Amino acid sequence: GVSFVEAVETLMGRAAIMPSVVYAAPQKEQPKVLLLPEKCSSADKLTEYLFGRGIDYGIIEYCLSQGLIYESLPYHNAVFVGYDRERKPRYASFRATNSSRIMGDCSGSDKHYSFRIADSRSEELHLFECAIDLLSYGTMEVLAGRDWRADNLVSLSGVYLSKKRPEDSKTPMALSHFLSETPHIRKISLHFDNDAAGRSASLALRAKLGSKYEIVDCPPQYGKDYNDFLCRKLGICREKHSERSNER
Repeated sequence: GVSFVEAVETLMGRAAIMPSVVYAAPQKEQPKVLLLPEKCSSADKLTEYLFGRGIDYGIIEYCLSQGLIYESLPYHNAVFVGYDRERKPRYASFRATNSSRIMGDCSGSDKHYSFRIADSRSEELHLFECAIDLLSYGTMEVLAGRDWRADNLVSLSGVYLSKKRPEDSKTPMALSHFLSETPHIRKISLHFDNDAAGRSASLALRAKLGSKYEIVDCPPQYGKDYNDFLCRKLGICREKHSERSNER
């Protein structure tokens, strides 16, 4: 807010006047505008992709009917949508339905509203790194003869690297927002990956929330993640779908 000469004189200690102080007006946070990809008239490639990864056909049909997933144009990606309480889309992630490793969040996504199927009155919350793992767990519930809709299932759109001290780590936005809206939750089951990031995130959440909730660590019994676990149980080779998540 001062001239160049005044600024130089101030720095050199020869200014006769104090420079004026300009305070920037606080910026009002603008709501994010979610840009959803164009929807394909069919869901053939999406259904083939999910079914090929072991996801129960009934679960696929349910998600399609509820607008939780759809096939996009022009690339025929799988799109996973998260809604707010007014059923307004606020988050979406995409994943290629072919053998490529293309995935990510759609522009304007708000991670507070990540992909979830969680309208149960159950006091237990099941937490996952991504949508595919969530759907895989639901499928395993079906295979076990249980009602998968009786569960609260929430994905985090990837996990974060925790701090050196786990208790100093931040609670993921999707989790903190869901817990604030569902005060009846008493137990949180963590279904994170069997890798360093997944184990670290599990440790951090147990340290962060263990005094408020019953936290149970439930990684897949074998394999890297829950879809890997499901595919092995079903005898499906995931080699062509092998991928390292870019959602973290």
